[in-house]
Amino acid sequence: MDMRQLRYFVTVAEELSFRRAAERLHISQPPLSLHIKTLEDEIGVQLLHRTRREVKLTESGQAFLRETRVLLDQMQLAVNAAVRAEQSDVGVLRVGLATSALFHVMSQVKRLIETRFPQVTLSMVDMASADQVKEVSLGLLDLGIVHARSVRSEVQRQLIYQEPLVAVLPSQHALAHTPGFKLAMLADEPMVALRRDCGPAIYDSIVACCHEAGFSPDIKHIARSPLTIFQMVKLGLGVSIAPASYANTGFSGVIFREFPQTAGQVRLEMIWSDKHASDLTRRVVSDVVPRLAIGTTP
Repeated sequence: MDMRQLRYFVTVAEELSFRRAAERLHISQPPLSLHIKTLEDEIGVQLLHRTRREVKLTESGQAFLRETRVLLDQMQLAVNAAVRAEQSDVGVLRVGLATSALFHVMSQVKRLIETRFPQVTLSMVDMASADQVKEVSLGLLDLGIVHARSVRSEVQRQLIYQEPLVAVLPSQHALAHTPGFKLAMLADEPMVALRRDCGPAIYDSIVACCHEAGFSPDIKHIARSPLTIFQMVKLGLGVSIAPASYANTGFSGVIFREFPQTAGQVRLEMIWSDKHASDLTRRVVSDVVPRLAIGTTP
């Protein structure tokens, strides 16, 4: 059995005529009939019921037609993928990203890729950094944008962005507009924090900057996403600390306040796998990453 036989069968099944099918396929009728008979012999069932007046699909033939169409479609997808892979500036780039990347660096990455590789389609997934590392190392993602951590892994890493943290307060909080704000002023405040398993690098950075300010954070409430944190803060459940780029969300009812710090900066890295990287992935890394402005949010 080969793909040619399957295409011949589908054509005959669509035409329900060996003569018309042969004309579509640009072959003569006798070899077409032989190919179909050979196919039936190989799979051991009759696919077509033939008389002098008509050709009909048997029940087995109807089932085989449905699955054969799927198989031929998959084969065409495979061919298209191979062609795109040969053209290293064309294709789909699967990119994982940490949530905080959406508020700043991802817009720059997206703009650069669309400018440098206009025929590339981006497929982005919001995903925890640890999960990204796993999927990139398995070849399930082409690139990842993760929070930097000092851990060994099977992926390549390049720093692309870093930013400070800011305090997040209810807009009516007594310290929302106090001059000379310092993080130590929040030492006795209940705090809302991102679950550590959702963002271990951010969580550890928050703890580090609080320790630098002379206190341990009194974490009373835990959230799974930045927007949940902001809503909890807005409701007066506590204050929070977040990457400075989160201020770009424009979330109402909360105030973002800067404070002096040297500990706890959030750093983002682009990751990829040397083992699984396609030519397109390698070109994006070599062409786009050097053009990213590594700095901090104002």
